[in-house]
Amino acid sequence: MKTRSEVERLGQRVVAALSDDLRKPKYRGDPNPLLGHCYVATEALYHLLGGAKTGATPMNVKHEGDQHWFLRLKDGSFIDLTSSQFKTPVPYAIARGRGFLTLTPSQRAAEVIRRVRAQK
Repeated sequence: MKTRSEVERLGQRVVAALSDDLRKPKYRGDPNPLLGHCYVATEALYHLLGGAKTGATPMNVKHEGDQHWFLRLKDGSFIDLTSSQFKTPVPYAIARGRGFLTLTPSQRAAEVIRRVRAQK
């Protein structure tokens, strides 16, 4: 497993790879650059880290009227690449572990992963 700082650096690269075209239609064009990216960013980071074998768990919580996704790492800490989109703190304590919709990276996550790997 990568160190916390390595995970955070990888997370920064994931965020840098996000763009408006990767958002679902209801979020496209929103001035908040992170709004609508939590699922794809979390999914991409999860797969870049190595998936289930790393002990990371995709987490989901309803916050500010919408679903929000982030990762719980093996050590129990959270990595939330898009938390700054919110006006209030994310209630991590009430989040639940969830699986992604697909076992392999979705089309959007695969594009983020491709972009991250191209940054090298």
